[in-house]
Amino acid sequence: MLTSMRESIRSLQAILWLVIAAFVVTIFYAWGKGGAANNPTGIVAWVDGDQLLYRDYQAELDNLLDALRAATGGEVDPKLIEQLGLKRRALDNLINRRILAHAAQEIGLAVSDAELRDTIEAVANFQRDGRFDKRYYDAYLRRRRLTPETFEANRRQLLAAFHLSRLVRGALTVSPAEVEDAYRLEAERLKVAYAVLDPDRLRDRVQVTDAELAAYHQAHAERYLVPEQVRLAYLVFRPADFEAEVKPTEEELRAAYEAHLDRYEIPETVRARHILLRLPPEADEAQVKAVEAKANEILAKAQAGEDFAALAKKYSQDTTASQGGELGEFHRGQMVPPFEEAAFAARAGEIVGPVRTRFGFHVIQVEEHREAGLKPFEEVKEQVRRQVVAEQAKALALSRASALQAQIADGGDPKKLAEAAKLTWKEAGPLAADSTALPKPVVEAAFANAKGEVAPPVEADGVFYLVRTLERIPARPKSLEEAKEAVRADLVRERAEALAHDTAEAWRAAVDGGKSLKEVAKELGVAVVEPPPFTRASPPAALARFGDVRRAFDLPEGHSALLLEGKGAVAVVEVEKRIAPDPAGLEKRKEALRQRLLAAKHDLAMNALTAYLRQESQVKLNPKVVARILGGPAGS
Repeated sequence: MLTSMRESIRSLQAILWLVIAAFVVTIFYAWGKGGAANNPTGIVAWVDGDQLLYRDYQAELDNLLDALRAATGGEVDPKLIEQLGLKRRALDNLINRRILAHAAQEIGLAVSDAELRDTIEAVANFQRDGRFDKRYYDAYLRRRRLTPETFEANRRQLLAAFHLSRLVRGALTVSPAEVEDAYRLEAERLKVAYAVLDPDRLRDRVQVTDAELAAYHQAHAERYLVPEQVRLAYLVFRPADFEAEVKPTEEELRAAYEAHLDRYEIPETVRARHILLRLPPEADEAQVKAVEAKANEILAKAQAGEDFAALAKKYSQDTTASQGGELGEFHRGQMVPPFEEAAFAARAGEIVGPVRTRFGFHVIQVEEHREAGLKPFEEVKEQVRRQVVAEQAKALALSRASALQAQIADGGDPKKLAEAAKLTWKEAGPLAADSTALPKPVVEAAFANAKGEVAPPVEADGVFYLVRTLERIPARPKSLEEAKEAVRADLVRERAEALAHDTAEAWRAAVDGGKSLKEVAKELGVAVVEPPPFTRASPPAALARFGDVRRAFDLPEGHSALLLEGKGAVAVVEVEKRIAPDPAGLEKRKEALRQRLLAAKHDLAMNALTAYLRQESQVKLNPKVVARILGGPAGS
C-alpha cells in the first residue's frame, strides 16, 4: 500500500494534493459564495492485518465519554450517546488512527521512546505539584483496565497520526484574498424589511361550494376513514394480589442475595474539600501561570498545616467557599475527570494539587476515602425479601394467567374458568388501534387475535392481561356527511395557503419592479417589520422558521425581494441596504480568520486523506463483535 509514499515526504504531499485538490477548491469556492464484545482480547477489526481489540475500542470510547462529561459537567445520558453516535465514532477513530499511523510509518515519521515518555509525563492528569507522579498514572490505567504496554502503544499511534497531521497542515496556505473574503462574509450586514402573509388571514376570502367539497372528498377519500376497530374482553392478573401466597425460605433469600450482589455494592467514595481559583476559558499563558502559581502558594500553606477550611473561605472562588470548600461525599462519575482522578488517587488526609479543569485550578483536601465494598446479607435481608416476594408474585401471576389461557385454548368456557378463578371479564370497545383507553399492549393483542381468540398473557406496567377479541369491525370510508367539516377545513386551508403564496409572489414581483414592500403590503393591512441590520450569522429570530434568510445576501440592494416559506406562512423579504464591513476591523480579525481558515482547510484535507487511505487499506470488521457494540448490524 502506498509504495509511492515511501520515497519521501514530498511524495506524500503530492499524493495528498492530488486527492484533495478538487475538494479544497470546490468547497472553499462554495464557502466564498455562501460475548466477544465483552472480551478485552476480542477482535473488533483488522487493518492491513493488524488486530484491533475490544479493549482498544473501549479505551477510545472512554476517552470520548470523558470529553463529553467534561463538556456537560456530569453524567452522560445514554440517549445522548446514541444521538451523537459515539460508539460508531469510537470505532471509526480507532480504525482511522491505525491507518494514519501506518501511513506515517511508511514515510518515516517515527515516534521515539523519549518523545513518547515526554508526552505521557506532560499529561496534567498524571502530575502532582507540576511533576509526573507514577501513582496517578497507574490509577488511571487501573480505572481504564489498561496495561502500560497497551496505553503506550495507543499513545504512540496518536503521536504518529499527529505528526502526519502536522505535515499536512504545513502544506496548506491561506491567501490574503481568502482572509478578506472570510471577513466580508463574517462582518457584512444587511438591512431588510419583511412582511409575513399568514394563510389564516386569507381564510375569509376562500369560498367553497358543496360540489367542490364532494370532489375534494372523492379525490382524498383515503384521508377520511373510520379506522378498523375491535371489541374486547380482558382479565387482569396483578402480582400484588399473589404476594400473600409467596413465602420465601432463608436459603432462597441468600441465593437471591448472591445472585444479585451488584445491587448491594457500596461504591468507592471520597469526601473532600477544595479551593478553586477560576481561570477564564480564553486565558493566555501568562494568566495560566499566574493562577497556577497562586494555587501552588495556597497548596504549600495547606500542606504546612494551615486550616484548609479557613484557606478556602479566604481564597476559593467557588460557591462552596463559605462552607470552607466542603464538597461532601461523591463517587466516580460525579466530578470532571481531572478532578476525579486526583481525588481518588489520594489517601485520606492528603492534600493534592493544583489540578487544572475547565473551571480553573483546584487544591483538594481528601478527608475520607472509602474503598468499594458490599452490604452484608443481614443488613439488606428485608430489602432482599421484598424483591424476592415481588419477583415470585409476578412469576405466579404470569403462571396463573398462562394456565387459564391454555385451558381456554383447549376448549374451556372463558366465563366459567374466570369465575372459578374468582375473576371477572371486563369489556371494552369499540376501540381503534391508537386508543389510549387501555394499555397499548392490551389493544395490540386484541387486534392481533382472531375473533373469539384469547391471546397468551401480555404485560403492561407490571400487570398481566388475558385479552379476548369479541368482534372485529373493518375500516370504512367516512361518508361526505360524516367527514364534511374536516373536508371543508382541509380544502379551505389548502386554498388559503395557495392564495398566500400567490399574493406573496405578486408582492415580490412588485418590489422587484420598483415598488416598496410597504406600498404593496397595504393591500391586506399587513405590517412591515424593519429589524436592525444583521450579519449572516445572526438573522432575525422571527424569520428563522422561514428557512435560510442568508439567501437575502445574494440579492442586490434596493428593489429586490426574496420569498421564504415555512409551515404554511410566507415571508416576503425586501433588501433595503447592504452595509460593507468596517475595513479597520479586518486588521483585528486577520490572524484569527487566517487560523480559522487554516484549521478548516486542515480538517478538510485530513478527512480527504483519511478517506483515501481507508479506501486503499484492507479494513475488515468482525461482524458479530461490531453488531454487539453498536447495537445493530455491522457496517464496513
